[in-house]
Amino acid sequence: MKSINFESTRFGSITISDKEYPHDVYLFPDHQIVKRDKSHSKRIRGHKELSMWELKLLFEDNPRYLIIGTGQTGILPLTQESESWLASKLMEENIVLIRDRTPLVLDKTNALLKQGERIAGIFHTTC
Repeated sequence: MKSINFESTRFGSITISDKEYPHDVYLFPDHQIVKRDKSHSKRIRGHKELSMWELKLLFEDNPRYLIIGTGQTGILPLTQESESWLASKLMEENIVLIRDRTPLVLDKTNALLKQGERIAGIFHTTC
């Protein structure tokens, strides 16, 4: 697997291994970085939710850790249904959740990557 490093984020972008992504991204356990697919997400109070479809996608490759970067100010919404499903899935699969504002999860992500942990994540880059 290629080595990756989450360097920085600012409103609307994230820089990973010297490449700036002008959108939200997913991280998969094989270190693949993919543009976030918001087509399955509903708007909640003007913001696109983290959908159940996305959560299921992130769990497909059996991560040990799930990282949710909730945006620069922590606004990324989840429906109550998605929150409940996520809580039971984390418990059932014994997966560790790290959820905080996107700028605050980058160092934690890098530390876990250096330890060789299986990580899946979503990194929201706006609100």
